[in-house]
Amino acid sequence: MELLEILDEHLIKDCLIVSDKDDAITKICTLLHDNGYISDVESFKSDVLKREEIGETGIGNMVAIPHGKSASVQKSAISICKLDKEIEWETLDGKGVKVIILFGVQDDVEAAKEHLKLLAQVARKLANEEVVESLVNAKSSKDIIDCFR
Repeated sequence: MELLEILDEHLIKDCLIVSDKDDAITKICTLLHDNGYISDVESFKSDVLKREEIGETGIGNMVAIPHGKSASVQKSAISICKLDKEIEWETLDGKGVKVIILFGVQDDVEAAKEHLKLLAQVARKLANEEVVESLVNAKSSKDIIDCFR
């Protein structure tokens, strides 16, 4: 599966208003739930936070890629949210985060393989500093999707 095939415009926000990391994860989980991708917000959020405890998902350049492999995921998804402001997050460069790319992964082997392929596609795009700059400065959901074309 290609990245652009899995992106759902309903899961992409250009100005998500959040107070902190926990609030951001809660709001993105709720977005996934409201659009039929996960069955239970609290269960999925718990799985995402468990993964956060393992290691930093803040990759630097104001971007974080949290993810959760969970029985709550009904259909694998990627939500991309640009935040209204920079928030604290454990990152490789010690700086905050302004863009969150949250992966929701079904709890099975095939979904895990697909997740790795999609993660590699995202990583390739984010290796380009111009793409990251465009993402951080995106003004609309369309701009965000265009960063991954």
